[in-house]
Amino acid sequence: MEHKFKVLLIGSGGREHALADAISKSKSLESLRVFPGNGGFSKDILLDSKEISITDKSKFFDYLKSSGTNLVVVGPEDPLVNGLSDWCAEIGIPCFGPSAYCAQVEGSKHFAKEMMKRAKVPTASFAVFTDHESAWSYAQKEILPLVVKADGLAAGKGVTVAFEMKEVKQALDEIFLESKFGESGNKVVLESFLEGEEASLFVITDGERYMCLPAAQDHKRAYDGDIGPNTGGMGAYAPAPIVTDSVLSKVKELVIEPMLHEFKAAGHPYKGLLYVGLMITKEGNPNVVEFNCRFGDPETQCVLRLLDEDILPIFYASAVGNLPERNLKLKEGFSAIVVLAAKGYPDSPQKGMPLEIPSNEGNVVVYHAGTKNQDGEILANGGRILGITSCGSSLKYAINDCYAFIGKIKAPDTFYRKDIGRRAL
Repeated sequence: MEHKFKVLLIGSGGREHALADAISKSKSLESLRVFPGNGGFSKDILLDSKEISITDKSKFFDYLKSSGTNLVVVGPEDPLVNGLSDWCAEIGIPCFGPSAYCAQVEGSKHFAKEMMKRAKVPTASFAVFTDHESAWSYAQKEILPLVVKADGLAAGKGVTVAFEMKEVKQALDEIFLESKFGESGNKVVLESFLEGEEASLFVITDGERYMCLPAAQDHKRAYDGDIGPNTGGMGAYAPAPIVTDSVLSKVKELVIEPMLHEFKAAGHPYKGLLYVGLMITKEGNPNVVEFNCRFGDPETQCVLRLLDEDILPIFYASAVGNLPERNLKLKEGFSAIVVLAAKGYPDSPQKGMPLEIPSNEGNVVVYHAGTKNQDGEILANGGRILGITSCGSSLKYAINDCYAFIGKIKAPDTFYRKDIGRRAL
């Protein structure tokens, strides 16, 4: 008899809307509930804070037991770092997402760097400091550019690539003196600068076996030409040409397998999604920029569109330690996403603007991120509002589809980059 899943999906962004879209297509799905969701989700699948909590363990347990949930899928990093997967394990409910111990690979830059060091994973040299004076004294003796990272979670905004010493000083001031990132700024990691081209690789693993999704490349800067402030990501495309078969083979041998071995040796097999942020040199050698403990956003929205099989049994197999030893089935072609953001993003995005979004057409699928449904009207409710995705036989077709559609959306006080995919075109 085929296993039927009652799924609880945690999260509220574009990543979760894309995950819900993929899960809802599963033949193994009995029911899907989402907390807290956004304006793009059907209201009948959304839970509210009266029904569930992800910070109150007993209330969380009460919901899981009363609903018959038999698989939890966690989208964002915060609940994983705070132990939501461990809670599920306490009452025997499979969770797609790593334990709190393993989630430290994103929750603490220091933890990640030390683990990479033990596993001999290629990455930037680093030093760790817990006070402003020591960090600043060290930095002044280093060669620029220098990378300054707040140790803990900072919603993708705790990293500064400093090309001048005054930028290093400003970053250290914000972290230590201004407490811009709260407790995440109690410790700083200073890293040497890595040269090359970035790529994101999503690895689904059960702690021993693993499967790789197509590598993606995203655009972090707010404006065309890679200028402006760093954001969570303004667009992406997949597969990224920089990750050739040869590069992928090196990543598996030098990064993925040593890290999985290191987690297992520590007594904490890594189950769930391991996000590998890479810098690829001109010679095709990979270095690790960062690890995350969950799917990336916005790369997920385009990467999942290339999947050509049911994702739900894969998530379950990862959660229970029974992942098949094979490659994922993928579609031919390319996919892309262009993010529509609110004016003022990332520092002070405007909110409350009414949105008129046409129905999906052709290969285009729109994923909601920062939206809310207020009495049937969709309003902007965050920095990154929508993700417009498409697939095509060529990257150019996929990207052109996204831009043709985004022009039909009526959304005041918004902006988007007009050069997504430029590195690969």
